[in-house]
Amino acid sequence: MEREKSEAIATERMQLIAPLLGSHVDQAERQQIMATICTQSGLSDRTVRRYVARYQAEGFEGLKPRGRSSIPSNAIPEEILNAAIQLRREAPHRSVRQIIQVLEWEHRVSPGTIKRSTLQERLAAAGYSTRQMRLYRSGGVAARRFQRRHRNELWQSDIKYGTPSE
Repeated sequence: MEREKSEAIATERMQLIAPLLGSHVDQAERQQIMATICTQSGLSDRTVRRYVARYQAEGFEGLKPRGRSSIPSNAIPEEILNAAIQLRREAPHRSVRQIIQVLEWEHRVSPGTIKRSTLQERLAAAGYSTRQMRLYRSGGVAARRFQRRHRNELWQSDIKYGTPSE
């Protein structure tokens, strides 16, 4: 079932980009065909260009959708993850990019080995995402007072039970 769906999507993409694959197409005609494909399909020209490039590089197989593979648990070693968690705990406002940069400066990892999205997912799974850290950092106030600059800018009421007026 999944294989059939993948084949159908690749076939649809092939039919979409087929007019662009001919060698007889000059640049002006190519741009016009690209604009027509984009308006008819609702895709961006970047997506269509990506389909063409993947077809030219990998053939029909390149047009098949690539499923998202789960991130292997060993993509980031445990000691590096613990160091990243420690850096996040020291400064909860520190971004994932900054954490990676500090790890690289300290020579714990070589530059470019840790992907931002991977570390972000691992931190979130461990309970140290930016959103989770913001919860701990907030004062925990249940209600706050607010006011408007001028009178009658805001009217507010609260009614639990009401009796209909007759």
